[in-house]
Amino acid sequence: MKLNKSLLLGVTLFCCSPFIAQSQSLLGIADSVTNATQPLPPLESTWKDTRLINAQTTKTVAPGVMVFRVNHRFGNMGVASNGGIHSLYGFDVVTDIYLGFEFGILKNLQVAVGRSKQQELLDASFKYRPLTQKSKGMPISLAIYGDMSLNPQLTSLFYAGGSDTIASEQWLRDRLSYVSELLIDRKFGNVCSLELIAGLSHRNYVLAVVNKDNGSRDSNNIAYAGAAGKIRLTKHAAIVFDYYYIMSPFRNGNSASPYYNCLSVGYEIETGGHVFEINLSNGAFINENNIIPLTTDTWTKGGFKLGFSISRAFNI
Repeated sequence: MKLNKSLLLGVTLFCCSPFIAQSQSLLGIADSVTNATQPLPPLESTWKDTRLINAQTTKTVAPGVMVFRVNHRFGNMGVASNGGIHSLYGFDVVTDIYLGFEFGILKNLQVAVGRSKQQELLDASFKYRPLTQKSKGMPISLAIYGDMSLNPQLTSLFYAGGSDTIASEQWLRDRLSYVSELLIDRKFGNVCSLELIAGLSHRNYVLAVVNKDNGSRDSNNIAYAGAAGKIRLTKHAAIVFDYYYIMSPFRNGNSASPYYNCLSVGYEIETGGHVFEINLSNGAFINENNIIPLTTDTWTKGGFKLGFSISRAFNI
């Protein structure tokens, strides 16, 4: 009797095995379809902050959030550029301080206002990101950035070195400058992020001076290209850099008034809602309206400066 029951169970399982296999196959197909229709996990943010050392990133402030930013840059560290022990390698000097507020308007749109110590510069900017890199489909992020600055310095300082005289109706027009940038970036895995920058700097007023080495004059418009990047060390820390290449005949080989491209490197760490960064840069300025036309120090002569930045996000 026990043998008959065992035999009956075996025959039943054998006869039902094709249906069991078919059911498993159908379940597998159903699982595959379900997995295919499920959204891919969101791509982890390419950047921790809306800017690196000097360069803007494609990141924008989230709606309903305000970011307060403090950037500080000391003086030259090298002796050949008036640094060294007597200025405590630049710690006794402050070349620029920037205070700014950034506001998230939409998911991919922010506006900002700020003030720089250098030239008492007041600026207002916007950043719009129409393309955002996805885990599948969109391979890059793209943003458009624009900044307008006002230089309210004393007339004697603003026109120093020039022969122009000011009329009351020229005061506002002359002191405005603009920067427009196209930012394209991509995150490569979880370690490296790279960004390319194409930009144009426009100043309404420039001094009527000539580069005696090639006969070119300073121009209102300066085109430039740049690159920025991040190499992640841990989940919250990374090495960062940015670089601007200036396309200006007046600034090429100008022995009387040398100009240089701005190169910066730094260490970034995110902690407790803050993004803190310590950096070295040959740029004395923090706002792009000054960095692009006015970088006159070089790394090769010790013209690099220690700097730091802190940003903090608040819900509003």
